[in-house]
Order: sequence, then C-alpha cells, then structure tokens
Amino acid sequence: MNRNIKTSSMTEAAMISGILVLFAYISSFLISLLMFFYPVPAIILAKRRGLKYAVLSLAAADLIIIMLLGVQIGITFVILFSPLAIAISYGICKDEDPNKTIMYGAIAFMVSFVAMILVIQVVMGINFVQQMVEITKESFNMSKEILLKTAGDTNSDKFKETLKYFEETGMAMVTFVSQQFPSMLISASVLTSYINYFAVERFAKRFSIDMRKHEGLSNFSFPNTFILAMAGLLLLSYLLSIFNVNVNVVQMNLFMICYMAMFIQGFAVAKFYLIKWNVNKVGRTLILISIFLMVGFAQVLALVGIVDLVFDIRKIRHKIV
Repeated sequence: MNRNIKTSSMTEAAMISGILVLFAYISSFLISLLMFFYPVPAIILAKRRGLKYAVLSLAAADLIIIMLLGVQIGITFVILFSPLAIAISYGICKDEDPNKTIMYGAIAFMVSFVAMILVIQVVMGINFVQQMVEITKESFNMSKEILLKTAGDTNSDKFKETLKYFEETGMAMVTFVSQQFPSMLISASVLTSYINYFAVERFAKRFSIDMRKHEGLSNFSFPNTFILAMAGLLLLSYLLSIFNVNVNVVQMNLFMICYMAMFIQGFAVAKFYLIKWNVNKVGRTLILISIFLMVGFAQVLALVGIVDLVFDIRKIRHKIV
C-alpha cells in the first residue's frame, strides 16, 4: 500500500512538473502575468502529497525550463518563484495562520528578488534599479513626444501648463522609482504572496484540500506593535547617519511602507463596515473601487487605519492571531 501511495505521489509530482513547464512557456510568450501564479500548482501538490514532492516537482520543472527556454528565462523561475512556492507550501503544510504563511512567502520573494538582482548584475553587468529608472525616463519621453505631435502648433497657455505638469510628473516618477525601490519591493512581495495564497484557497475544495482560510481583508489588522516597530526603525535610521548612509532615502521608504500599511488597514475598515451594513457584493465592490480611485481619499483611509490600529474601532483585535 505504501508503495502504491509513493508511486501515485511521484506520478502526480511528474504531472505538476509538466503543468509548471506549461505555465512558464505560456507566461514567457503569451500571458506574462501568469508567471505570478507559477507557485500555485506546486503548493497544491505540497498540501496533497507533502512538501518533499513539491520540492522535487519544482526542481524537475526548473531544470526543464532552463533547458527549453534558456538560462535567462529559467533563472526567473528558479530564483524568484520556486522559493516563494516552497515558503508558502511550508506554511500551509504546517497549518500556520494564513497571515503568517503569507509573511513567509513575502520574505522568500523579497530575498529571492534581491538575489536575482545580484545575479543579473554579476552575470550580465546590468544595474536593475538603474535600468528601471532608464525605462521610466524613456516611457515618459515617448509619451511627451506623442503629446507634442498631437498638439501640433498649439502654443496656448493651457497647453504649456499641461506640458509643464506632465514633465514634473515624469521627474517625480523617476525620483520615486530610484529612491522608493525598497518599499515597492516589499509591497510587491506581500501582494504576490497574498494572491498565491488566495488562488490556492480558491482551488482547495476542487482538489479536496483542507487548509486554513484567510479571515478576509475586512477582518485583517496589523499587530498593535506595528507603529512601535516603524518608530524603532525610524530611530535606527537616524543612527545610520553615523555611517554616512543616505538617511533621507531610508526614511522615505519607511514612511512609504507605513503609509501603505495604514492605507490597507483603513481599506479593511471600510470593507468591514460595508459588510456590517449589509451592502450587497456588487454595491460593495463599486463603492470600494470608487474610494480607491478618489483623489485625496487615500490619505483619509490611511488616517482611519491609524485610528483603527490604536483604538480597534472594529473590535476584532482579539480575533487576530
């Protein structure tokens, strides 16, 4: 019986390897966004058959991807997405709290991304951040040229103001990319880990998987110590000035991380009360999208997030593990 179970597990691992290769091929040539869901089949396999089979499946798939698609493409899946899959699989197999599992995945993705940047810089001699800055500059220059061609000989004051605003926005975006890369990386890591956990959760019933469900954004809350941790890091950034570290960049990233965290907290509060007031799903979605897109409302949500973190206005903190 054990031999039959082992054989079926290996067969399923081989099938998942094939699916992973297919994911890599489609995401490389047709749908780029699909690569962010590359870990999902391996995570499902880990929960069904065990972590070691998921690792074997990933290793086999990564090797085939490198042989079929080349080292440059293969390295993305080997370094960036495979550790993410293993980290989330570990958390799910250990039946950890969903937020903790998502944190495992986010940390793995961040470390992997930094490792990939270093590998690219050593092997190809490309500065990843500088490359992003150059791409941002080029995209804005192209947009500016299109704007000028569309305007033709127009030389009105209104057009000059629009052009000036466009140029200022472009400069601000370039500065943001060059200085806020760490906070962007943290946000992208958390989001990537979350969407993979959410996707696995959606497929759980179809594959007879019993896993802990995420409590949902409406019941999500950062721990009480979050603000203290941010304050401690801010204080530490002042001490870094002794070692001639660019403190302004460090502080800007800390403020951005704190702002985004409080925005998420405030957004969770908004969703919580919409559910509490029995607003239907369609209306809830429309209201939340409107709130997200409204100019200046992000600051309001961030403020609401701070208030909720301090006073627990939803009265759910006892539910958070």
